[in-house]
Amino acid sequence: MGVTHWIFQRISNITIVIFGLWLFYFLASPGKIKHQTLVDLLSDPASQTYLIATLFLASLNSILAGWQIAGDYAEKFHINETLMVVSGAAISLGYFAAGLYLIL
Repeated sequence: MGVTHWIFQRISNITIVIFGLWLFYFLASPGKIKHQTLVDLLSDPASQTYLIATLFLASLNSILAGWQIAGDYAEKFHINETLMVVSGAAISLGYFAAGLYLIL
């Protein structure tokens, strides 16, 4: 199970890094930041699919990371582990829903 989690985290991290590089290139290009350019970009089905996949992987990655952190530190700081995991999952699902709202 640990190897599966590690592989999933690396795949999702690569996806997130590629998105970050693409976003940096887009924002660093002079004269490209215009409202209509962003609207066109978000209306492209390929961009939407990639953004939704990246958002989904980032959400799952954060839930997994929260579970791992809760397992390591909840007892040490006398915090309920289940509460930490559920709180992290709720926040992750919240930003997934907000991201979907913005993308779609």
